[in-house]
Amino acid sequence: MVLSLLKSMVTSRSATSTAAPRATGSDSVPRVFDFHGGIHPPEHKALSNRAPLVAAPLPHEVVLPLSQHIGAPAQPLVEIGQRVKTGELIARAQGMISAPVHASITGVVTAIEPLQIPHVSGLEDLCIVIERDGEIDEWARLEAWRDWRQQEAQDLIQRLQDAGVVGQGGAGFPSAVKARVRERHAIDTLILNAAECEPYITADDLTMRTHPEALIEGLEILASLIGPECILIGIEDNKPEAVIALEQAIRARRADKRLPPLDSRLEVVVVPTKYPSGGEKQLIKLLTDREVPSRGLPADVGVVVHNPGTVRAVQRAVCFGEPMISRVVTLTGEALQHPHNVEARLGTAIGDLLRLAAPSASGIARLVMGGPMMGFTLESDALPIIKTTNCLLASSPEAVPAPAVEQPCIRCGMCEQACPAELLPQQLYWFSKSREFDKAELYNLADCIECGACSYVCPSQIPLVQYYRFAKGEIRTAQHEARKSERARHRFEFKQARMAREEAEKEAKRQQRAQAAQKAAAARADASATADTTSTSASTATTAAQPAPATDIKAFKTARAAANIALKKAEKALKAAQDSGESSASDLAALEANVTAAKAKLASAESALKAASEASESAAAAPASAATGASAAAAPAAAASAGDLKALKTARAAANIAVKKAEKALKTAQDSGEGDIAALEASVTDARARLAKAEADLKAASETSESAAPAAASTSTTGAAAPAADLKALKTARAAANIAVKKAEKALKTAQDSGEGDIAALEASVTDARARLAKAEADLKAASEPAAPAPASTSSTGAAAPAAAAPAAAASAADLKALKTARAAANIAVKKAEKALARASESGEGDIEDLQTLLATAQENLRAAEVRLTSAQADGTDAPPAAKGAGELIPEAPKAAAGSVGRGSMANNVTLSQAEIEASRAENLAKRHKQVTIAVKAAEAAHRKAEAALSEADDESRQRLATKVDRTRRNLEHARESLAEVQALVDAQ
Repeated sequence: MVLSLLKSMVTSRSATSTAAPRATGSDSVPRVFDFHGGIHPPEHKALSNRAPLVAAPLPHEVVLPLSQHIGAPAQPLVEIGQRVKTGELIARAQGMISAPVHASITGVVTAIEPLQIPHVSGLEDLCIVIERDGEIDEWARLEAWRDWRQQEAQDLIQRLQDAGVVGQGGAGFPSAVKARVRERHAIDTLILNAAECEPYITADDLTMRTHPEALIEGLEILASLIGPECILIGIEDNKPEAVIALEQAIRARRADKRLPPLDSRLEVVVVPTKYPSGGEKQLIKLLTDREVPSRGLPADVGVVVHNPGTVRAVQRAVCFGEPMISRVVTLTGEALQHPHNVEARLGTAIGDLLRLAAPSASGIARLVMGGPMMGFTLESDALPIIKTTNCLLASSPEAVPAPAVEQPCIRCGMCEQACPAELLPQQLYWFSKSREFDKAELYNLADCIECGACSYVCPSQIPLVQYYRFAKGEIRTAQHEARKSERARHRFEFKQARMAREEAEKEAKRQQRAQAAQKAAAARADASATADTTSTSASTATTAAQPAPATDIKAFKTARAAANIALKKAEKALKAAQDSGESSASDLAALEANVTAAKAKLASAESALKAASEASESAAAAPASAATGASAAAAPAAAASAGDLKALKTARAAANIAVKKAEKALKTAQDSGEGDIAALEASVTDARARLAKAEADLKAASETSESAAPAAASTSTTGAAAPAADLKALKTARAAANIAVKKAEKALKTAQDSGEGDIAALEASVTDARARLAKAEADLKAASEPAAPAPASTSSTGAAAPAAAAPAAAASAADLKALKTARAAANIAVKKAEKALARASESGEGDIEDLQTLLATAQENLRAAEVRLTSAQADGTDAPPAAKGAGELIPEAPKAAAGSVGRGSMANNVTLSQAEIEASRAENLAKRHKQVTIAVKAAEAAHRKAEAALSEADDESRQRLATKVDRTRRNLEHARESLAEVQALVDAQ
């Protein structure tokens, strides 16, 4: 009995027969086909289609979600307290698949915050709340195009995008994207989906009755963009008034001679009433006998489908310049005394609309958005309507019986007979229930349109659609995780490649520096040999003043570090053995002996390093105490002091880090109350003393280097120009002094703004930094002025300048290849960042701000690489020729014409640009450090917010929020890793 009744509900009517021709000129009624399955539930459309369409009153307040469409959410453009007009843009689209949001009333923005939205998930989303200001409805319309036929197609598509028009019958797909479909597909048929097969819903029916002329003009606009060969209006035979209204509108349009002739291919096709004939794929099958492929789109078979509400919105946007701020909504159900259709502003509260239909005294037992087959239950009537809200169904307690108990499947096969997508619902049910999602995908679960026909006919009362939705959600989550993992893998591989490239560049630079050092040593040896022929005493002084090579100091430091690491490892092994209690006495004795030996090696390494450092310091101070008459020895001493100065700076930085570590350890012990506080205080005092000594040594060496620079520049009596290395060192010192002034001024300004800190001490540091900058500029000027005429000298001693310039030219040629490689790598990084930003903008996924910051950083690196390469190329082009062989005379250089630049001046210019590049590099590094610091703070805030949401979440959303917490944690770790890399570069500089 039950099975026979269910079979009678499944469609038995066939629409495959061809209708007889109708005498309308040469035209005939198009053939109507049929689709598999379908059901005939009670329609209940007479509840609401007897009353005319009316406009709902303006709401006092609207809530406009930023995700009223499929794709990326819109981005707010307004602020709290800002007054907006009706139709004004308040949120712009982001990415290609997105749509803007406009104000639906005139008023003031009172909030921009996450609120619950009408969605099956019941979750919150960012919304803009507007409170109406007075009774006047002020509009901010776009330009009206009554002569839209004169507009370009691209302008019409842009108008649809600017007006925020989306599909009103489905998921809210942006109409502007659909209008561009012929760029990739050949479209021959445009269909107006007027079937409206869902029970209770009559919004499209009343729209076609009330505005048939607007629908015909909207179809003309879309046809001009898509270029179809045939335009079909598919409508069920239970809407005779709408059919008559559309046919009359078509005849009136064809009779209007003031407009261009209407395309005769426009047809109204009446199809049999059967659910779900309003499905996109089912209507295409009914009208064209074409089947959309699995996981395909209607455009794949040359068809584009639009909803009547969408077509009317297109006509209003183009012809009247009205953005999409309202829509027709059906108010129906047994719990309403006056069900009807209203045109309401978007964002209006559902409760306000239901009051217009006079709810019954018995109350509303169940409130559904949409129809009874595909709609979803709402928990509150305070939610707003959005662009995809077509019906509000209020059911009475009598109309909503208690849900039946789910029974086991009896394998009757009724679900397969009713499925309009020709799937196997029974198999999909088993796979979904057993979580075999891969098998469900093989059985084309993605093609399920969730119409509910299978659940409707199931005698076991199994909620099949709920199982399918669950399986689809799990599959989407797994695919998202797979894509995220793939992106993480790409990032890791890119990082590994970047680190390998940077290591290769560092190795190349180290080799270049070693070659340059060898050539510089050879040049100094030649200079010393030349000075021997002039003054034996000066040569002796020069030989005595040579400091210990920097490489020796570095070797001692490396040995000390290795000894320190060995000691820590030995102590760690001993502690582990003592804590475990499993080692024998002999093993412990051996480990203690290892610790003792490691301490002895560390003490030996430290003493050797100290002796080498003292020898280097005494050697650096020797040139400052030499007689001023030994001018020939001043230049080599200054060149050697540059390496010592760098070593002293490194020692000062290490001492500073040691002080910070000791202070941090002391503070931790004081806060926790554990540890030897007296010993930690002693270590802090010792570290500060070492820092003070390092700063004093650095200051003395700096003053010695500064005093040696003018001496090196005053060797005009011998006719030899100051070495380029000394000039570069002076300009580097000038740049460093300039940076120190800026840092001191910034620290002083920060202290003055906050009112904290020792302002008098900071002012003194600013004054001292400015004095150092002035002295550095004076020394640089004194060293640069006598350098110009040196190449023009004809004295025999002047041959030292070209001899020293030849190794520099060879070194610049070696640097050129590395600089070109760096420029190419920076260019590739820029292109990759641009592609990543473009992909994120199109898909709506990913952190756009982080990608924009990454692109800006890559562009800065590219510009810096190009500047360095240009400078190196100029250096290689304008470098002086190599020195001639021994015994050859250097001919007299011709005099430069007025306004020309001599070789010495060109060398100075190149050196100056290099110094400026170093200063620019330091400034860019500081900017990058600031950007990464901001990114770390943002990542920390996002992670804290995600953790707070997880702690307050219920069981249903906990898994999703846990995934979000994990994602924010990885983003935070990545940001901190980037900050550590940038901080290391800053410390190295």
